[in-house]
Amino acid sequence: MTENWIDFSISVLGGAIAFLCLYEGTRRLATYGVHRKGMYMTLLAVGVCALYGVFAYWKYVDLSASLALSRRSPASVQLPLNWGKGFSPEKRASLSFGRARRTYFESGTLGEYLDSGGNTRSFAPAQEDVKRREGLVVRRAQLEYSARAALAEALLWLIAGIVAVIFGLAVSLEKPPRPVEGEVDAEGSHDDAPTSR
Repeated sequence: MTENWIDFSISVLGGAIAFLCLYEGTRRLATYGVHRKGMYMTLLAVGVCALYGVFAYWKYVDLSASLALSRRSPASVQLPLNWGKGFSPEKRASLSFGRARRTYFESGTLGEYLDSGGNTRSFAPAQEDVKRREGLVVRRAQLEYSARAALAEALLWLIAGIVAVIFGLAVSLEKPPRPVEGEVDAEGSHDDAPTSR
């Protein structure tokens, strides 16, 4: 999930602050109308959420493109009948063996190659080839996991922003408590003070 705990801690701290600021800014705007502090708080929080979300989505797109490139369709497993007629037998055997080996690395399928005598043989990977293929499969799996995690993070930022706005609006709809008698109100006067006409 996390490669670096410092990055994770900063993301959590920044996300919590952005969530609270978006909630509080939305609540203030909905309760008291448009004013400078509420707008600044809301815009700053929206900017942080958008920045984190866009960065996570960009990471997802980049990783998905890398996966698509690594999964391009391999060359045909079967060799054409007249493949490599213009080459010497040794060069043809070397090139067809390299082609079969590359096909194995890219797709895991065992192809055919031509030996120096012109006979068709099935490719049998060596232990080194199997280890290299396993490493490639592991790297692809890690890329897939990282891509899914980046998409989940981007969606999380979107959902967190929406939830913060909804909570802020919901709390702003509650009626403020009535001042208790004898308490000083916003103008500084007492509720129980006699009014003179």
